[in-house]
Amino acid sequence: MIAGRLARPRFFGKREAPRLRPSLLRRLDYVPAGPAMALGMASGALLGGGLLMATPLAAGAGFVVLLGLAVRLARSGEPITVIEPATPPQAPEPAPVPPQPSRDVAMASIPGGVFSMGSADAEQGRSADEGPVHAVRVSAFECMRHPVTRRLYQEVTGNDPGWPAGEADERPVNQVSWYDAVDFCNRLSLRAGLTPCYHIDANRQVAWNSAADGFRLLTEAEWEYACRAGSSTRYSFGDDERELERHAWYAQNAGDSPHPVGRKEPNRWGLYDMHGNVWEWCWDCYAPYSAAAQDNPTGPSGGKERVLRGGAFHYWAENLRSADRNLGWPEYRSDGIGFRCARGPRRQP
Repeated sequence: MIAGRLARPRFFGKREAPRLRPSLLRRLDYVPAGPAMALGMASGALLGGGLLMATPLAAGAGFVVLLGLAVRLARSGEPITVIEPATPPQAPEPAPVPPQPSRDVAMASIPGGVFSMGSADAEQGRSADEGPVHAVRVSAFECMRHPVTRRLYQEVTGNDPGWPAGEADERPVNQVSWYDAVDFCNRLSLRAGLTPCYHIDANRQVAWNSAADGFRLLTEAEWEYACRAGSSTRYSFGDDERELERHAWYAQNAGDSPHPVGRKEPNRWGLYDMHGNVWEWCWDCYAPYSAAAQDNPTGPSGGKERVLRGGAFHYWAENLRSADRNLGWPEYRSDGIGFRCARGPRRQP
């Protein structure tokens, strides 16, 4: 709506239109019911008394006159039109602003299932904290197809902390702490019209609202399950690390720098860069495994370090295995650490 002055009335000449005078009967139509009834009864009494005192001829003539007046009154009666004050037009309510999902948030639907988490004792390059192997059930969820890029991070937060210096682009964002990652998830959720998953208090304590439908970090179990994509081998594509050239950026081919996401082959569930490029923050606090079967585990309730998964551009092949684990202080930042987001399931752990 454009603001402006109200238009003045337009006059087409000095001569006014003749005013219409309402008839006496029209005026009587507007007399209130009480006074009108009293007036009618008084008039009737006077006329009736006069007729009784008159001669029969005068009475007859008076009756004819009254009948004529009644007919005239009936024929000339005008209906009353109640004119209500005009209702000012209501301004239309503004249309609701649709959510503004961010660009480049490509999600893959990950089916639920049960897998063997960890690595067997005989797996080449294995570390002791990858066992014992244990059964884990994971509910269906959605996972970003590639790590959060520097361009997307800047679009959502207004800041690009990434290394090396330069314009924000399709390389994975790095130099982000675990706290930066959960804050980004909340911001992305709000931007998309979703309920944020995390409550962060003044002491930087983070609580996960399991009923929220927004973006969040993957749990460690979800990350390994999504990386494996149904496999039980060292990597999602098999055991031969020579095949990493087609699937990952790492110390052998990255030239000591991160690379744009999605340039290598994805795993069977359409996820890129699960091996290499940057380590990815997970939700869980770091802790040794238990041998017991688990249902949608979220890690211990407390701990100092958070889990990192996937390896990075300056790490070797053994650190890119599906079961490999790493850890970092939640406030730690590095040029080899980034993250990706997940959503769901509806009933999150």
